[in-house]
Amino acid sequence: MKILAVLYSGREHAKQQPKLLGTIENQLGLREWLESQGHTFVVTDDKEGTDSVVDKELPDTDILITTPFHPAYVSAERIAKSPKLKLCVTAGVGSDHIDLEAANKAKITVAEVTGSNVVSVAEHVVMNILILVRNFVPAHEQIIAGRWDVAEVAKNAYDLEGKTVGTIGCGRIGYRVLQRLVPFDVKLLYFDYQPLREDLAKAVNVERVATLDELLARCDVITINTPLHEGTRGLINKETILR
Repeated sequence: MKILAVLYSGREHAKQQPKLLGTIENQLGLREWLESQGHTFVVTDDKEGTDSVVDKELPDTDILITTPFHPAYVSAERIAKSPKLKLCVTAGVGSDHIDLEAANKAKITVAEVTGSNVVSVAEHVVMNILILVRNFVPAHEQIIAGRWDVAEVAKNAYDLEGKTVGTIGCGRIGYRVLQRLVPFDVKLLYFDYQPLREDLAKAVNVERVATLDELLARCDVITINTPLHEGTRGLINKETILR
Protein backbone atom coordinates (compact mmCIF):
# COMPACT_ATOMS: atom_id res chain seq x y z
CA MET A 1 0.00 0.00 0.00
CA LYS A 2 0.90 3.64 -0.26
CA ILE A 3 0.72 5.59 2.99
CA LEU A 4 0.83 9.39 2.97
CA ALA A 5 1.62 11.14 6.26
CA VAL A 6 1.08 14.88 6.58
CA LEU A 7 3.17 16.01 9.55
CA TYR A 8 4.73 19.25 10.76
CA SER A 9 8.29 20.50 10.44
CA GLY A 10 10.27 20.00 13.63
CA ARG A 11 13.61 21.41 12.40
CA GLU A 12 16.27 21.41 15.15
CA HIS A 13 13.68 20.65 17.83
CA ALA A 14 12.94 17.29 16.23
CA LYS A 15 16.64 16.37 16.28
CA GLN A 16 16.96 17.38 19.91
CA GLN A 17 13.78 15.59 20.98
CA PRO A 18 13.09 12.25 19.23
CA LYS A 19 9.79 12.03 21.12
CA LEU A 20 8.41 14.68 18.74
CA LEU A 21 7.06 11.85 16.61
CA GLY A 22 4.59 14.00 14.68
CA THR A 23 7.35 15.77 12.76
CA ILE A 24 8.44 15.18 9.19
CA GLU A 25 11.90 14.38 10.58
CA ASN A 26 10.79 11.65 13.03
CA GLN A 27 7.91 10.38 10.84
CA LEU A 28 5.87 8.84 13.67
CA GLY A 29 8.63 6.22 13.98
CA LEU A 30 6.93 4.27 11.17
CA ARG A 31 9.21 4.36 8.12
CA GLU A 32 11.47 1.39 8.88
CA TRP A 33 8.57 -0.90 9.76
CA LEU A 34 6.31 0.14 6.88
CA GLU A 35 9.03 -0.21 4.27
CA SER A 36 10.07 -3.58 5.70
CA GLN A 37 6.51 -4.71 4.98
CA GLY A 38 6.79 -3.57 1.35
CA HIS A 39 4.70 -0.42 1.69
CA THR A 40 5.49 3.01 0.21
CA PHE A 41 5.68 5.77 2.83
CA VAL A 42 5.49 9.42 1.77
CA VAL A 43 5.93 12.13 4.41
CA THR A 44 5.35 15.85 3.85
CA ASP A 45 4.28 19.09 5.50
CA ASP A 46 3.21 20.61 2.16
CA LYS A 47 -0.59 20.39 2.27
CA GLU A 48 -2.13 23.60 0.88
CA GLY A 49 -3.08 24.35 -2.69
CA THR A 50 -3.48 22.35 -5.88
CA ASP A 51 0.30 22.21 -6.39
CA SER A 52 0.95 20.81 -2.92
CA VAL A 53 2.54 17.42 -2.29
CA VAL A 54 -0.73 16.26 -0.74
CA ASP A 55 -2.73 16.99 -3.89
CA LYS A 56 -0.12 15.32 -6.07
CA GLU A 57 0.21 12.19 -3.91
CA LEU A 58 -3.35 11.68 -2.65
CA PRO A 59 -4.99 10.30 -5.85
CA ASP A 60 -3.16 6.95 -5.55
CA THR A 61 -2.85 6.87 -1.75
CA ASP A 62 -4.41 4.00 0.23
CA ILE A 63 -3.98 5.42 3.75
CA LEU A 64 -3.70 9.03 4.85
CA ILE A 65 -2.24 9.95 8.24
CA THR A 66 -2.53 13.50 9.49
CA THR A 67 -2.22 15.35 12.81
CA PRO A 68 -4.76 17.43 14.76
CA PHE A 69 -2.63 20.59 14.94
CA HIS A 70 -1.22 20.55 11.39
CA PRO A 71 -4.09 18.87 9.55
CA ALA A 72 -4.48 18.09 5.90
CA TYR A 73 -8.04 19.11 5.12
CA VAL A 74 -9.70 16.18 3.41
CA SER A 75 -12.52 17.84 1.52
CA ALA A 76 -15.19 16.22 -0.61
CA GLU A 77 -13.21 17.40 -3.66
CA ARG A 78 -10.03 15.67 -2.48
CA ILE A 79 -11.96 12.50 -1.66
CA ALA A 80 -13.53 12.47 -5.13
CA LYS A 81 -10.04 12.54 -6.66
CA SER A 82 -8.74 9.71 -4.43
CA PRO A 83 -10.43 6.45 -5.50
CA LYS A 84 -7.93 4.21 -3.69
CA LEU A 85 -8.26 5.94 -0.32
CA LYS A 86 -9.48 3.47 2.31
CA LEU A 87 -8.48 4.97 5.65
CA CYS A 88 -7.87 8.44 7.15
CA VAL A 89 -6.10 8.32 10.50
CA THR A 90 -5.58 11.26 12.85
CA ALA A 91 -2.35 10.82 14.83
CA GLY A 92 -4.11 12.29 17.85
CA VAL A 93 -7.71 13.23 18.60
CA GLY A 94 -10.15 15.02 16.31
CA SER A 95 -11.54 14.49 12.83
CA ASP A 96 -13.06 17.89 12.04
CA HIS A 97 -10.54 18.39 9.22
CA ILE A 98 -12.19 15.55 7.30
CA ASP A 99 -15.51 15.81 5.46
CA LEU A 100 -17.14 12.94 7.33
CA GLU A 101 -20.22 12.82 5.14
CA ALA A 102 -18.13 12.55 1.97
CA ALA A 103 -15.88 9.94 3.61
CA ASN A 104 -18.91 7.91 4.64
CA LYS A 105 -20.31 7.94 1.10
CA ALA A 106 -16.94 6.84 -0.27
CA LYS A 107 -16.74 4.07 2.37
CA ILE A 108 -13.53 5.51 3.82
CA THR A 109 -12.82 4.62 7.43
CA VAL A 110 -12.01 7.66 9.60
CA ALA A 111 -10.12 6.86 12.79
CA GLU A 112 -8.22 8.60 15.56
CA VAL A 113 -6.04 7.66 18.52
CA THR A 114 -8.67 7.91 21.22
CA GLY A 115 -7.41 9.41 24.47
CA SER A 116 -3.94 10.27 23.16
CA ASN A 117 -3.91 14.00 24.01
CA VAL A 118 -6.96 14.45 26.22
CA VAL A 119 -4.93 15.71 29.19
CA SER A 120 -3.17 18.35 27.08
CA VAL A 121 -6.47 19.58 25.63
CA ALA A 122 -8.19 19.68 29.03
CA GLU A 123 -5.34 21.71 30.51
CA HIS A 124 -5.45 24.01 27.48
CA VAL A 125 -9.19 24.58 28.06
CA VAL A 126 -8.65 25.54 31.71
CA MET A 127 -5.78 27.83 30.73
CA ASN A 128 -8.00 29.64 28.23
CA ILE A 129 -10.82 30.02 30.75
CA LEU A 130 -8.42 31.67 33.20
CA ILE A 131 -6.85 33.87 30.51
CA LEU A 132 -10.27 35.16 29.40
CA VAL A 133 -11.85 35.55 32.83
CA ARG A 134 -8.77 37.28 34.24
CA ASN A 135 -8.46 39.54 31.14
CA PHE A 136 -4.85 38.43 30.85
CA VAL A 137 -4.13 39.21 27.19
CA PRO A 138 -4.91 42.97 27.34
CA ALA A 139 -2.79 43.22 30.48
CA HIS A 140 0.08 41.41 28.78
CA GLU A 141 -0.20 43.65 25.70
CA GLN A 142 -0.08 46.75 27.90
CA ILE A 143 3.14 45.59 29.54
CA ILE A 144 4.74 44.72 26.19
CA ALA A 145 3.82 48.22 25.00
CA GLY A 146 5.58 49.71 28.04
CA ARG A 147 2.52 50.94 29.91
CA TRP A 148 0.25 49.75 32.70
CA ASP A 149 -3.31 50.88 33.36
CA VAL A 150 -4.57 48.70 36.17
CA ALA A 151 -8.08 50.19 36.03
CA GLU A 152 -8.44 49.43 32.33
CA VAL A 153 -7.45 45.82 32.91
CA ALA A 154 -9.38 45.35 36.13
CA LYS A 155 -12.72 46.59 34.78
CA ASN A 156 -13.02 43.46 32.63
CA ALA A 157 -11.27 41.00 34.96
CA TYR A 158 -13.14 38.69 37.29
CA ASP A 159 -12.46 35.94 39.80
CA LEU A 160 -13.41 32.49 38.58
CA GLU A 161 -14.38 31.52 42.11
CA GLY A 162 -18.14 31.47 42.62
CA LYS A 163 -18.93 31.40 38.90
CA THR A 164 -20.97 28.74 37.10
CA VAL A 165 -19.03 26.86 34.44
CA GLY A 166 -20.68 24.48 31.98
CA THR A 167 -19.36 22.07 29.40
CA ILE A 168 -21.13 21.06 26.23
CA GLY A 169 -20.01 17.46 25.96
CA CYS A 170 -18.67 15.51 28.91
CA GLY A 171 -16.56 12.76 27.42
CA ARG A 172 -12.87 12.13 27.99
CA ILE A 173 -11.92 15.78 27.57
CA GLY A 174 -14.99 17.45 29.07
CA TYR A 175 -14.79 15.38 32.23
CA ARG A 176 -11.09 16.11 32.69
CA VAL A 177 -11.87 19.82 32.37
CA LEU A 178 -14.40 19.47 35.21
CA GLN A 179 -11.84 17.62 37.35
CA ARG A 180 -9.35 20.45 36.94
CA LEU A 181 -11.95 23.12 37.77
CA VAL A 182 -13.01 21.59 41.10
CA PRO A 183 -10.33 23.41 43.17
CA PHE A 184 -11.52 26.79 41.85
CA ASP A 185 -14.74 26.53 43.90
CA VAL A 186 -17.11 26.90 40.95
CA LYS A 187 -20.55 25.51 40.23
CA LEU A 188 -20.22 22.87 37.51
CA LEU A 189 -22.85 21.90 34.92
CA TYR A 190 -22.79 19.69 31.84
CA PHE A 191 -24.98 19.09 28.81
CA ASP A 192 -24.59 15.79 27.00
CA TYR A 193 -26.83 13.30 25.23
CA GLN A 194 -25.86 10.65 27.76
CA PRO A 195 -25.42 10.99 31.53
CA LEU A 196 -22.20 10.45 33.43
CA ARG A 197 -21.95 7.44 35.69
CA GLU A 198 -23.23 8.41 39.12
CA ASP A 199 -19.86 7.92 40.82
CA LEU A 200 -18.09 10.12 38.25
CA ALA A 201 -20.66 12.90 38.57
CA LYS A 202 -20.46 12.77 42.37
CA ALA A 203 -16.64 12.92 42.30
CA VAL A 204 -16.69 16.40 40.71
CA ASN A 205 -20.08 17.50 42.10
CA VAL A 206 -21.44 18.27 38.63
CA GLU A 207 -25.09 18.68 37.68
CA ARG A 208 -26.50 17.55 34.34
CA VAL A 209 -28.88 19.95 32.59
CA ALA A 210 -31.57 18.75 30.21
CA THR A 211 -31.24 21.32 27.44
CA LEU A 212 -28.71 23.62 25.85
CA ASP A 213 -31.02 26.56 26.60
CA GLU A 214 -30.79 25.81 30.33
CA LEU A 215 -27.00 25.62 30.16
CA LEU A 216 -26.83 28.97 28.34
CA ALA A 217 -29.16 30.60 30.85
CA ARG A 218 -27.28 29.46 33.95
CA CYS A 219 -23.58 29.68 33.02
CA ASP A 220 -21.00 32.45 33.30
CA VAL A 221 -18.51 30.36 31.30
CA ILE A 222 -19.20 27.69 28.69
CA THR A 223 -16.64 25.36 27.15
CA ILE A 224 -17.37 23.21 24.11
CA ASN A 225 -15.85 19.73 24.31
CA THR A 226 -17.60 17.85 21.54
CA PRO A 227 -16.48 16.68 18.09
CA LEU A 228 -17.40 18.76 15.07
CA HIS A 229 -19.82 16.86 12.83
CA GLU A 230 -23.15 17.51 11.15
CA GLY A 231 -24.98 17.13 14.46
CA THR A 232 -22.90 19.80 16.21
CA ARG A 233 -22.02 22.16 13.35
CA GLY A 234 -23.47 25.61 14.16
CA LEU A 235 -24.55 24.51 17.64
CA ILE A 236 -23.09 27.73 19.01
CA ASN A 237 -24.03 30.59 16.69
CA LYS A 238 -25.22 34.19 16.75
CA GLU A 239 -28.62 33.21 18.14
CA THR A 240 -27.31 31.07 20.98
CA ILE A 241 -24.63 33.62 21.90
CA LEU A 242 -27.32 36.32 22.15
CA ARG A 243 -29.04 34.25 24.83
